[in-house]
Amino acid sequence: MNLYVYHDDDYMTSWLSDEISLGITDYLRQKGFRVVNAEQLAEMMKKSVDEGTCWKDLVVFSRDIVPETIYHWQYPNALIRNYLDCGGTIIWFGDIPLYYRGFCPSSCSQFKERLNQASQSEGEKIMKNLTRDEKDRFAVCYAMRGSFNVLGVVPLLTKHPASKVCSITKAGREIGLRSSWYSERPILIRGSNLRKNKPIALAAGKPQYMMPFERSIVDEKKERRLSLSVIDLVLKILGLIPALIAMAAALYLFTAGFATALISPFLWGSVLLLLVYLTYWFFWSRTTYAGAWFRNFDKKHPFSGFYRLWDFRPYRVTRKNLEELHSVCMTVVQKLSEKN
Repeated sequence: MNLYVYHDDDYMTSWLSDEISLGITDYLRQKGFRVVNAEQLAEMMKKSVDEGTCWKDLVVFSRDIVPETIYHWQYPNALIRNYLDCGGTIIWFGDIPLYYRGFCPSSCSQFKERLNQASQSEGEKIMKNLTRDEKDRFAVCYAMRGSFNVLGVVPLLTKHPASKVCSITKAGREIGLRSSWYSERPILIRGSNLRKNKPIALAAGKPQYMMPFERSIVDEKKERRLSLSVIDLVLKILGLIPALIAMAAALYLFTAGFATALISPFLWGSVLLLLVYLTYWFFWSRTTYAGAWFRNFDKKHPFSGFYRLWDFRPYRVTRKNLEELHSVCMTVVQKLSEKN
């Protein structure tokens, strides 16, 4: 297996600071990972896609903004998605995946030149979806469209996590997840794991509030937050429907007699309605807020794909965190090797 860690100081990072990014990179380098910059990452992915060997690669992103070399736009035919479709594997943590697209230094220089020559209104238009840091590095904000369009997942913006992610799923334990954290950017997973082509939750939590709108278009004074306690109450009330149907059917069976009830349209209609409701709930309406998740894009290599870990803003990364990250990577590599 080819092990890589992406790190490029010329490109922005979001929640993973330069210091944390460098610490992760140095640790993985000592463990045998090859460090690649944005250009080298693109070359590696193109070569792997062309040769059909993506399943032999695993890339850890130590910076949580994808460079434009592999993410030229927010659609499924971007290079990063082609790489995943051909069996490539990516390990990601930090901010929402593909929320931003990072620009190279030459692109940053072009933007600066355009801003210097533009009028105030034109400058505001140029900067509308751009963000830059204290080192004057640029990125364009695709917001949640990036994750949805490229990875096919629905990210949520949460406020005030009520409790830590303490529910590491069986799939999460199998790849070596052990620690807990306050989930800040989970995705919404609906329905049963029997449904194909859906993300697999590696760790689940339950935030107190979620924001259904992007912050960039929400007025802070009119910020709309949706309380999950209210949602739970509504769902519990709706959950009484099948119970009421079952009670009505049982009461009818008791009062009308067994022989009469068996040929009654009311009884069979109630049973059918109950089965439809339960099937719909099981395969679609069940909701999981996954703070860590995995999605496979190539059925021939079921353990390849996008692994999203630890959806919080880290202010420091401990030795224990680094060891857990390495353990997860090695477990995924083992699964990939065994299957192929």
